[in-house]
This record gives sequence, C-alpha cells and structure tokens, in this order.
Amino acid sequence: MITSPSATAATATATQERPLPYRQLLILCGCRFSEPISFTVILPFIIFMIRDFDITEEKNVGYYAGMITSAFAMAQLMTGISWGMLSDRIGRRPVILMGTAGAMTSILLFGLSKSFAWALISRSLCGLLNGNVGVLKSMVSEITINNSEEQRARAFTYLPLIYGLGSIIGPAMGGLLSNPVRNFPSIFGRGGFITDFFTEYPYFLPCFISALICAISLTFGYFYLDETLSTVLKKEEEEEEPLIQNSPSDDGYRTFEESQRLSASSPTPTLPDESRPPPTFREAITPAVLAISISYALFSFQAIYYDELFPIWSASPRNNGGLGYRADEIGIALAYCGIVTLILQLFFLPKLTARFGVLRLYRFVLAGCIPLYFMQGYVRWFYEIPDLHGARQTKFWVWVGILITATFRTCYHSISYTACTILVNNGAKRLNTLGTVNGFAQCCGSAMRALGPATCGMIWSASLGWTWLPYDIRVHISWTVLTLVGILTYYSSTRLNPADYEKSKFVSREDDIAQDDEACVTHRCA
Repeated sequence: MITSPSATAATATATQERPLPYRQLLILCGCRFSEPISFTVILPFIIFMIRDFDITEEKNVGYYAGMITSAFAMAQLMTGISWGMLSDRIGRRPVILMGTAGAMTSILLFGLSKSFAWALISRSLCGLLNGNVGVLKSMVSEITINNSEEQRARAFTYLPLIYGLGSIIGPAMGGLLSNPVRNFPSIFGRGGFITDFFTEYPYFLPCFISALICAISLTFGYFYLDETLSTVLKKEEEEEEPLIQNSPSDDGYRTFEESQRLSASSPTPTLPDESRPPPTFREAITPAVLAISISYALFSFQAIYYDELFPIWSASPRNNGGLGYRADEIGIALAYCGIVTLILQLFFLPKLTARFGVLRLYRFVLAGCIPLYFMQGYVRWFYEIPDLHGARQTKFWVWVGILITATFRTCYHSISYTACTILVNNGAKRLNTLGTVNGFAQCCGSAMRALGPATCGMIWSASLGWTWLPYDIRVHISWTVLTLVGILTYYSSTRLNPADYEKSKFVSREDDIAQDDEACVTHRCA
C-alpha cells in the first residue's frame, strides 16, 4: 500500500501530539512500588542479622551478607527468561500478579529467619517467583508505542522514579523498624506476646510492613491492571465481537467505540491465535539486543557491587577500613539516595535524554562512575578533618563526603538504569518479543547481580586478611576492583551502534498484529 506524504505527516503529527496513557502508567507504577521496598528493606540490617546468627567472625560477615544478597539475583537468573516468555504467551497481567504474590510471601518468610540457611532460602524464593521487572518494562513499551521518543523516554523514567521512592521507604523502614523492642520500648517493650515475638524476631516488623505493601499492590493490580499484549488483546476482541454485533445500543445504533473496534478488527482476517507460531528465542535476541544486554549486565555488576559494598564498608569498624556507622545511619544514607533519585527522575532526566540522546548520556554517566568509585573509599579519611568546633574524629565531614558521593552515584546509576531500559526495548524488533527480550536482559543483569554481592563480600573479607599489604592499600582493594569494572563497562558502551538504539522500530500495536498474521501465514505455507 502506498501512503501519501500528507498522510505520513499527519500520522507523525498525531504521534507527536498523542498524550501519554497516564492512567495505565499510574497503575503500572503502583504494581512496581512494592518491589524496591522488599528488595532494599534488608540492606540496613543484613550485616547485623548475620552477626546475630553467630556463624562466623567479624571479618567474614561481609561474605555471608553477600551470599544472601546474591541469592535473589541467582534465583532470578534461573527463571527470568521463563517468566518473560510466559508473558509473551499468556499475557503480562497474570505474570505481574504472580510475581507480586511471590514477593509478598518470601519477604514474610525472610523476616522470620533464625538461621543463615532460612534467610538464604527465603531470599532465593523471592527471585524464583518474581519476574516482574522485565514484564513491567515490556508493558511500558507497549502502551507508549504510538507516542514520540521523548514521551517514551519520559514514560520509562517512571519505573525508576518509583524505584527511587521505594529506595527511600525501604531502607528507612529497615533501619528504623528493625529491633523495635530496643528502638521503641514504649510501644514494643511493655512485655507480653508482642515483646517476646519481636525479641525473638527483631527484623520481622520491617519485613511485615513490606509484605503489607505488596498485598496492597497485588489488590490494586488485580482490579485495575489492563492487559497489553497484542495477541491476548486480539483474542479477547475476537471473542467479544459476536456479542457486540448482536447487542446494538438502545436506539438501534452502535456506539462510536463499538464501531471503531469493529472497523479496526474486520479488514484483516487472521488465523486462530492458538495456531500463531510464537517468536523463537533466536528471533527475539538480535545482535543489537545482545550487545546492550552485555553492557547492561556489566553495569548491573558494578551497581550491585557498590550497593553491597556501601553498607558493609559503612557498618565495618574503623580499624577494618570502615566508617563504624549504625543501622539507622546507613538507612538514612540510603534513603537520601532515594530522594535524589526522585528529584532526578521528576525534573531532570527527561530533559537530559531529549538534549543529549539516550546513548550519549549513558556513556557520559558511565565515564563519571570511574573516578567516583575510586574516591569513595577515602571518605574515611574525613574523620581526621576538624569539624566546625575544631574537634577531630567526628562524623560531620564524613557525612558531608557521604552525601556528596551519594548524590553523584545515585544520579549516575539512575540515569544508567533508565538508559539501559530504553535501549533494550528500542533494540527489539517486534512487540510480541518484548517479554522475551526484557526477560533475557533481566537474566543477564541477574547473573551479574548474583555474582556481584558474593564477589564483593569475598574481596572485602579476603583483603582485610592480606597483612602482607600496607593497611591503606588493602582496605581500598574492594573500591579499586569496582573502579576497574567501571572502566570495562564504559568500554562496552562505546561498542554500541547508535543506529540500533536511538529510535524505536515499533509503529503501532496493529502493525505488530499484522506481523504476527504474516508470520502465521508463512508458517502455514511452509
């Protein structure tokens, strides 16, 4: 079919002016909200939980904490692609609901941990049952398919925005609500069952509140989340069409919406959905998708390595190269990072993306991570700087250093995560491969997120025992390794071809259905 230039221009104008589907985006954000809380709530107290298990000496605590943090990503690695491919077949909505229910169950079990094995298994269960991140990204891509690239970039910032909000609430809950008998004796220390229970399970309260938020998200999604997968929608339309045809409006005429639905569905006869061949894994994972997934995996490693190293380093005694911070202080620092994420996503990231382009911005922030990682470990030297009253060995300048480095780190990581999401989705060829594509990228990231915490904990624990090295060198080895990984990640971003990622290849949902029909006919003819 030949399209006139005027029609093309009109279509382009309509695409530019089409508003974002804010209602559905809001619902997706509601479903996303619970996950960062359940993931980050354990970070402020995980070191102290390991100490309570009394299974190792102090220098090895970081190693065991890294294993628990890695368990989630390792389990997600095993199921991420399967959840994505399942969502390409049965739809996005049921997968989201199952994942949210899994997160709710596993975080409750984690709060009841009295042994390292229980904590490890419950954390692994959370990863096995939850494939929501990749599926949510697929849904955002599908509902914004007819919007401009700048609008799509803005839409993709909402999930990290919600992650930032969860990253404020999660660590704050974990730091402030853990061990409530000690921290809130007027409420939880009056004796009786409540006091006994929270003395026995000092970390259950923040996990319970996290599970409650998951339950709210699950209820919200069950009643309001719409399906977005084109093949499922088409099947529903085909099932409803006879009912629409036999049920005219009261005055004998069809409504505008009914007429529009029928006119859209009638011109293109299709084969039954059950006979339509789903895209194969090889068809979905193009060279462009593979390249950005590798870069995303490397970035995921450095990001989770930092996220693991920061609380270990902060909570470690000063004679082990740490800051000697308490759980509530670590929670405050992590909550501050969430506030920075919110401000960045709301006011700056869409403009930065429109101004510089996604790929250029991605490369820039990866370059900025390199010196930041190297300098972070030297914040401990700020104890030697006199504060405003002339006193040394206070935390005043340490807090200043923490907040400055946390600001830059949060900006760099938030931009990188959003950029990777957009680039992965733009690298896909067809809408009905998005679940597989995002599941594959999520698995690549999960593999590194599984490796990162364990590697970090092992390097931290091992380097403290390398007494043959000078003290100032061995306590900085973990940060040096992170710097080297940052260099490798930046190099991977320079190998990406801008032509593969700077513009989405999708046109409309109807075009994707037409591609499915064409593929189905080809399959039948073969």
